[in-house]
Amino acid sequence: MAKAKTLAGAAAVIAASAMLTSCAPEAQLSPLERARGVNQSKHVGKLFAGEPEVVDDVLGIKTTKLFFPTSETLVLSDTSVEAQLRAASIAVITNAPMMVYDPARHAEYVQMIADMRTVNVLTVGDVAIAPSKGAVSVQRDPGGLRALEQMTALRYRERTVATPQEAVREVSELHQREPMWLRAQWADPAVLPASNPEPFPIQSRRDANMAPRVVATWESSIPSVANARSYGADVTVVPLTDPRKSEQTLFAMAGLAERPLVALGSHFGTSEELAGRIQEAEAAF
Repeated sequence: MAKAKTLAGAAAVIAASAMLTSCAPEAQLSPLERARGVNQSKHVGKLFAGEPEVVDDVLGIKTTKLFFPTSETLVLSDTSVEAQLRAASIAVITNAPMMVYDPARHAEYVQMIADMRTVNVLTVGDVAIAPSKGAVSVQRDPGGLRALEQMTALRYRERTVATPQEAVREVSELHQREPMWLRAQWADPAVLPASNPEPFPIQSRRDANMAPRVVATWESSIPSVANARSYGADVTVVPLTDPRKSEQTLFAMAGLAERPLVALGSHFGTSEELAGRIQEAEAAF
């Protein structure tokens, strides 16, 4: 009996030692190596480029085309930050693309609606498109918390955004399963006549956990960040665009110099420049 206990104890010690040994290499990884491992472990869909891609997208047009080749719904806002925050709040929870309306490009929006086979458009704020019924239904947001709940049949909470500079980070933290109205402290969006809280459909999620790493800064556009979140991608807001000048930025991009990565805004440089900077930052770490 004593011999059996001794053998059992020895086996336990050997097993524990083996477990510690197998964990040791991972524990010895540097922060950069750990970041590379996490970033490279993600499987990305074929919809996206196989290398870093800088998307300069002030109006949300390019990211709509990137993340939503087709979409039955679309949210259009005016250029004010308060309207963009509300539009993003609606777009993310309904899994819809969002764009900022520029009257000078009206024909382009019409063509995109046709190309995406969109049938429901919601305008937020002072968007000069009249409500209509037909092949494409256009409705105006009447503003307020109650209207959000009536349009989506969901119970929203409200979060105050103190300054425009906080807008991108707040949008990046919106969750598709947590209805949240990001309400600007300084103003509410304009409400135009003929605004009624009609139902606005919720689409199915697109991501299926196959979105690329997406990075942004506070200077990135609200609609571009909202479109990434509506698709289901996590958006990392980094302090600087250059990974050579910020460890946080480097860790967000580590291992992705030749892999899918979407950077939102021309301030990240060109796609080629960003890839080169990632390589230089990793070499110098």
